[in-house]
Amino acid sequence: MINDLDDLLGALAVLELRGGDTTSIEAKTFSEYSPEQLGPTLSSFANKPGGGVILLGVSERDGINVVGVDDVDDLLKRAANQARNGFSAPIRVDVRAFDLDGKAIGVVNVEGADVNEKPVRWLKDKKAYLRQYDGDYQMAASEEQMLLLRHRRPTADADPVRGSSPRDLDQTLVSQYLASARETTSRLADYSDEEVLYNTGVVADRQSGELSVAGLYALGEYPQRLLPHLTLTAAVEGSGDVRAVNRRDFTGALPVILDDVLEWVRGNVESRQLVTRDGDGLTEYAVPLLAAREVIANALVHRDLSEASRGKGIDLRITRDGFRLTNPGGLWGITVDRLGSGDHPAVNERLYGICRNVHGRSGRVIEAMGTGIREVRRSLREAGMAEPRFYDNGVSFTVRFPNSALIPDGDLAWLGGLSREATAGLNRRQKEALVEMRHGRTWNNSEYRDHFGVTAEEARSDLRDLVSRGLVTSTGQRRWVRYELAGKR
Repeated sequence: MINDLDDLLGALAVLELRGGDTTSIEAKTFSEYSPEQLGPTLSSFANKPGGGVILLGVSERDGINVVGVDDVDDLLKRAANQARNGFSAPIRVDVRAFDLDGKAIGVVNVEGADVNEKPVRWLKDKKAYLRQYDGDYQMAASEEQMLLLRHRRPTADADPVRGSSPRDLDQTLVSQYLASARETTSRLADYSDEEVLYNTGVVADRQSGELSVAGLYALGEYPQRLLPHLTLTAAVEGSGDVRAVNRRDFTGALPVILDDVLEWVRGNVESRQLVTRDGDGLTEYAVPLLAAREVIANALVHRDLSEASRGKGIDLRITRDGFRLTNPGGLWGITVDRLGSGDHPAVNERLYGICRNVHGRSGRVIEAMGTGIREVRRSLREAGMAEPRFYDNGVSFTVRFPNSALIPDGDLAWLGGLSREATAGLNRRQKEALVEMRHGRTWNNSEYRDHFGVTAEEARSDLRDLVSRGLVTSTGQRRWVRYELAGKR
């Protein structure tokens, strides 16, 4: 949300960096009010957790330019009225006017609607809209259904799978599961195998023997025979006309998918061999494997399992900028800003409980200690990487690691050749920023904080420190300040 001029300047800098609208910022140029232009955007931001911001008087043509509006107070009044009266549920907005270099800009801060109000429809066309990347798109019927199902606690994981039976279970997984369940829950110690499977929700119907969605997904020999959407697709993002390489579809029980995907990650991210002081060999990966494992396990366990998600699998991409994982279904019972803050309700309560006692080659699927996100952040921090980024648009959830943990050997040697006095005490971000500048890149504050996942103040401190050390020079003022390598070393 934009509350003051600094917030506005920051939003404009983000638009410049991204080259146009983002998932949470929309720029509009019109001076005369246009409900047709604002209707889909107001709907999409209301349906998006966390809402979004509309800037009136900002052009995206030939870069981001402040063009201003003629009657900002009238425009904002009309926007607030449309938000209040033009939708299936009133949309809460906060409107503000700013003067920037003598031009008026209107700001419409749009709050995300309450869960029970979604999907929010624009009354003019009776459609609900979804925010995707840089635009507003009409929701598919399945996406609307996913939002409607979020009105109450998800229970699809406990539903029986028609046509299933205990014969569909992987007996090795089941044996390990039964032993672990009896060890961790003393009340189950004297129960028969059949009683344990029924009482823990693996078997949904005692009479028919039909398995639950959670039971088949976690322990099945091949769950995709009956639940074909429970897959994960991974690929390395290609370049030029090549869209993706090393693409693979992963199937099997949840712990099998987890282990197989981790092996794929090991083979497809950059790595190098190191020798420790003790003479032991060590492989260092561009993506910390602990962080990768935690977010993959979370995606598998917390994905949407309802009928509305049929045809939607989990998607993993290794890109030039890092690691990106998207799973069907948004968060439930928690917001992005609270992730990692402590215990929160599981999306799939039955599946979560079962997976506490499910083991794969890499160990127990989840520890159920509520520490997964904290472990992700810790392992990335230890690798000198940026904080993970989380995106929730209500019908899908994405986690991204923005940059690599590896600095190439040639660049490490270059860094080592710089003045020891000038480089002493540099943090990992500053070293990587210098390497990028060695190869021709320049930085501004917005680009720096976006790349490294830091605050504006942290970015400012890092960059000014590089200037004070004589390693970097700066040009320009305010949001136009840019930093480049001193003397183009």
